[in-house]
Amino acid sequence: MAIRFDMGQIKKLLLYFNMKPLKKGSFIYGGIGNDGIYRTCKFDYHKDNDTLRPGTASAIAHSLKFKNVMEMKNFIDKNL
Repeated sequence: MAIRFDMGQIKKLLLYFNMKPLKKGSFIYGGIGNDGIYRTCKFDYHKDNDTLRPGTASAIAHSLKFKNVMEMKNFIDKNL
């Protein structure tokens, strides 16, 4: 069974890592988190309750420097 995320969770995760759009109106976010690692991520936000597809969640997890989706889920559960 696939692990599901909604867009609100990803939005909170991007805010946690101090990530903002690189250009005005851009879907590409970038920023340096509290751990000192620079991250970039492509994320097209629609509304909080929309669920992400498993492939999209996996791509976001890898771009945010997580090993897999399960590690990102555990991080969200503990920190957000």
